[in-house]
Amino acid sequence: MAAPKTKALLLAQTEQERDALMTMLAGLSPEELLSPGAYGWSAKDHLAHLAEWERMLLAWYDAGVRGEKPAVPGEGYTWATLDALNKRIYEQHRDEPAAHVLADWRDTSRRLLVMTQAASESDLFTPHRYPWTGRGTLASFVYECGPNHYRWAATEIKRGLKVRR
Repeated sequence: MAAPKTKALLLAQTEQERDALMTMLAGLSPEELLSPGAYGWSAKDHLAHLAEWERMLLAWYDAGVRGEKPAVPGEGYTWATLDALNKRIYEQHRDEPAAHVLADWRDTSRRLLVMTQAASESDLFTPHRYPWTGRGTLASFVYECGPNHYRWAATEIKRGLKVRR
């Protein structure tokens, strides 16, 4: 699916993919939510991953609004070292209870929607509006951490379920 070109489309895709993932998760048993699948990650681990990326994006945005340039994607990491960053995220959250992780992701995904709704069309789609986005736009980060990431997680969770069955 192509990245949306308007705020309304970005919000619609984010809500649609979030709802689709929530519906899929509601159909999982507690065992399926915790069973390792793709990458050895459980559905719970994928949700913790989503929540952490959303939390990072929200922090980058807040820093950008204050005129700061945060370390993106993270202190000591580059886009070329995402595997190491994602491993750190997994290690940080792997022992958290499923109920906590699910509530956390519901909260961060809601906060992502609120931030997107509050941002102007110009703030979302103007390249270089925030120095931390580099050549990208705030909308491109929302898309990657929101709807595109939700689709990825749903695909990986489904793939993991097939492997177990």
